[in-house]
This record gives sequence, structure tokens and C-alpha cells, in this order.
Amino acid sequence: MADNIPMPNPHALILHSGGLRSLVATALTIENNEKTRLSLLCINDGRDNAHHRQEYVHRQAEHFAITRVHTIDMSHLYGHGLGKGPDGEPMGPLVAPQVLLAALGSSRLVQAGRVIWPASFNGDVKTVARATEQAMLADQSGDYDLGDVPWIDTPLLELNDRQVVELGEELGVPWDKSWSCLGSADIPCRACPGCRRRKTAFTLAGVVDPVQKPAGAIM
Repeated sequence: MADNIPMPNPHALILHSGGLRSLVATALTIENNEKTRLSLLCINDGRDNAHHRQEYVHRQAEHFAITRVHTIDMSHLYGHGLGKGPDGEPMGPLVAPQVLLAALGSSRLVQAGRVIWPASFNGDVKTVARATEQAMLADQSGDYDLGDVPWIDTPLLELNDRQVVELGEELGVPWDKSWSCLGSADIPCRACPGCRRRKTAFTLAGVVDPVQKPAGAIM
């Protein structure tokens, strides 16, 4: 990773999943510099929720008035069913390096100066360190003496889930435009690792999640 480098009329590519961390990272990028031009990159990694992820990427793009949305098909990453742990959680350490390199390649194509990776690992020191190393290795791999080389920015990496939700509340993000469930049903299952992690984060932050609240409940 690199330190923030001032750039005239900067252009950033957000590695976007349609999830709550992507939502918060997008809002934060705009808050930090409203003149930043944004492109979103959605990678179809073959997970069961891929169609939901793509739908919510576009919902967030519409909300933030972002017109540049790009999609890459890398369905081989999870489509074979072997890229998941015993609890169904995707095995990110095997996939992240490939995704980051693809994002860096796409950033060159759209002439973006940096890739924003909205990853956070709930304060797990070992996982944060591993993600930092992965980002640094991807940065180094992308340095081909081709002029201005895009770099990877991880604005949420050291935040835990509660802090991510609190930051989102400060930024006034529309939580209903984010998707966390790992399943393929039309409504969140509330039982998968993604749903459980989301529920815990909102509970700890003391925030009502409009996606998880029971049908008919009053905010």
C-alpha cells in the first residue's frame, strides 16, 4: 500500500461488492474529496449471491450518481464449490491476490490512479496483517515501469465491524442499498456467516438495520 498522494482531479476505482463495506468506502471517498471521479468494479467470483451483489453495486452506483460500472467474470474462483470453508465462508486468502491484480489491471484500463479495496476483518490482527501483505505484494506486482502506477488504498482495513457501521451512520449511508447474505434467495437468510456478521455489527453499534428488521416493524 502507499501513502495518500495528492492528485489533480483524482480518479479512483472501487473494488465493489454491493455490500455494506463497499457502501461505506464509497461514501467515505466522496466525503474526503467530492471532486474524485469514481469507477466501480464488480467481480463475479462465482458465489451463490453473485446476482445480488451485481444488483446492489448498481443500486449504490445510482445512489451516488456514479455512471462508470465495470464487471469482470472470474466465476472460476468460487463457482466450483471448493473455495469455501467448513461454515460456508469464502476462503478469501486464496482469492484476494487474484482479485487485487485484476483490479489493478482494470484501473490501468480506466486510467484510475488508485484502487480502493473496502476490506475489513473485524479487528483480527493476523488477518489484517495478511491483507496488508497481500495489498503490498499486489502493488509491487503491478509496478511495471509503465509510468504512473495505480496503488491500493484500504480505508477500512483497521476498523472493526461496529466501527464500520458507526462510520456509515456518520456519513448517512442508505443501508438498504447494501447486500450481505451469502445465499441466493430473494431475501437475506439471516443464518449465513454474512448475515450473522452484519447483525452483530449493527447490534454492537446500536443501529437498526433496515435490511434485517422484521417485516412490518416500525423504525
